Amino acid sequence: MNPRTNILLAVDVTPGDPLRHVSAAVEMTRELIRDDADRVVVLHVREFSMARLGRMMSDGGGAAGRQAVDAVVSGLRAAGIRAAGQCREADIGHVAQTILGVARDLDARVIVLGSRSRTDLPRSPLGSVAARLLHQAAVPVLIVPRASSGAE
Repeated sequence: MNPRTNILLAVDVTPGDPLRHVSAAVEMTRELIRDDADRVVVLHVREFSMARLGRMMSDGGGAAGRQAVDAVVSGLRAAGIRAAGQCREADIGHVAQTILGVARDLDARVIVLGSRSRTDLPRSPLGSVAARLLHQAAVPVLIVPRASSGAE
């Protein structure tokens, strides 16, 4: 049996500073690389809702998510890591299921997720994407707190 070689790095974007809480997760993902056979797939899932269509169209149709994925993939490739990117859409409340579906399709060995909090566990409501991933994933889920900065 071949060992799993794919690592799924799920990224979210924050208005104004889209990669701020993702940088620590990217660094942790780099540390998970075992050898040249490993590959990182960077995934952004954009929630879609007809009720919020106007606001969603004002974000450029998900351009910030695509730009974030492209930036992370570019940085990983520059470091000599095999990387690819994907952007998906999901109905409101179905982001975790979309991430889990991609992880299954890739036969990922781990899912890495950046947290917006600097604490050991993400401070999020029980129904959050991170909580759902932790409870439903068939592979390990690594939630990485965002890096601290001197300005905080």
